[in-house]
Amino acid sequence: MGSKHANRAVIYTRISRDQQGQGLGVERQEQLCRDLAASLGVDVRDVYTDNDISAYSGRRRPAYERLLTDIQAGRVDMVLCYHSDRLMRRTRELERYIDICRPRGVVTHQVTAGVLDLASATGLAVAKTVAAWSQHESDHKGERIAAQKAQAARAGKYLGGRIPYGWHATAQGIEVEPVAGGLIRTGTQAIIGGRSLLGVTRDWADAGAVSLSGTRMNTTQVRRVLLRPRNAGLMTFHGEVVSDKWPAIVTLAQFRKCEAILTDTSRPRQSEAKFKYLLSGIAQCHCGLPMTGFGVDARRSYRCSIHQQGGRYVRGHANRAMGPLDEHVRGVMAEYIGRPDVRQAVIARMQQAEAESRPLQGEDVSALLDRKHTMARLFAQGAITESQLVEGSREIEAKVGQLEALAAASGGNRAVSGMVLSADPGEAFLAAETDMQREVIRALLEIRVNVTGPHRGSFDVDSVTITPKS
Repeated sequence: MGSKHANRAVIYTRISRDQQGQGLGVERQEQLCRDLAASLGVDVRDVYTDNDISAYSGRRRPAYERLLTDIQAGRVDMVLCYHSDRLMRRTRELERYIDICRPRGVVTHQVTAGVLDLASATGLAVAKTVAAWSQHESDHKGERIAAQKAQAARAGKYLGGRIPYGWHATAQGIEVEPVAGGLIRTGTQAIIGGRSLLGVTRDWADAGAVSLSGTRMNTTQVRRVLLRPRNAGLMTFHGEVVSDKWPAIVTLAQFRKCEAILTDTSRPRQSEAKFKYLLSGIAQCHCGLPMTGFGVDARRSYRCSIHQQGGRYVRGHANRAMGPLDEHVRGVMAEYIGRPDVRQAVIARMQQAEAESRPLQGEDVSALLDRKHTMARLFAQGAITESQLVEGSREIEAKVGQLEALAAASGGNRAVSGMVLSADPGEAFLAAETDMQREVIRALLEIRVNVTGPHRGSFDVDSVTITPKS
């Protein structure tokens, strides 16, 4: 058997983390394996190397898979490795290795532990025991790393990886990056003030903002950035807020209001990019489907979205010139929002919201989190029981949820609020950007476009029904 195995010996090397990227760990393993081969009197035919890949993580190891393929094909008789944990870190991987090597008589030599005997029952038991302890070590290491990351998150420390958009590393630690942080701050304020997500995305593009990958951000990416609790200094770990010690860009009250607006289920679910025109997605055809804008220049129109189904024109559905309809709706909206009774009703709703809720201050959540962490320390010291810890944690989490709900309830429609509080609401509406006008119209009016009457070729006011929302 020895002469056969001397013919086709190979080396397998692996290291989980190569922090310098120089492969020095696997080079040392290879040299030790070559020394072992020399002592055994065999020639090395090939070397299989997986650098910077953990066997425990479950990631595919290309060189290891190639090694198993070659063993199955009968091209390998002896495997040399530094230790069996370089080959596998899980017991199920050992079972697979045994199933492939044992029928083919492949011998495994370890630099640190001699022959890995897969031929006898005792050898198999030893191999499985070693693999079990290797897996235990990896499991225990994973628990330690998770605990360390949770502790670091509670302290507001950086957990590694890419630094999030809006911050950068300095000699003093992680700090707010002036340009990106400024865009997040103004973007949050703009959303609270009634601007659309599309409008904020265009503002960021005009300012030269790009994602961490170097590309221009779309509305989905901007929304994701604005909805990060970290903007308000809140660190999360596995979805749970664990600290408020990260450098904040906006106040917690501002973040919660922006969050309430961007997650409002009454907002349209379609892409913001579809709402380029004033009434796209807002005005409805008499059939109940939304109308969308199309066409070029002076020939732009709104038409029932049924025309987009199957790419064909459907008779009997609304199709109206954009310019005259926009002008008519803007005029009706300016007159309506300027009415004293409408203004008073909006202000009354604002006052009621203020009376029923209060702005969420950072110290509120901070105090609750400190209480939670204190309870965890008391439990670790044996001062309180596990049931007391669980019950107390649930009570604190419920209070945090109540504070967040209050912040969301006080969000309101800032576009409407800002206009009714101006000296001339009608003029403020007409002077606003299109995206803010859209927000006000969507909040206050329902627009239904019917089939045209006898005024074909001219704008028929009577074919448009505009109804105030309750």
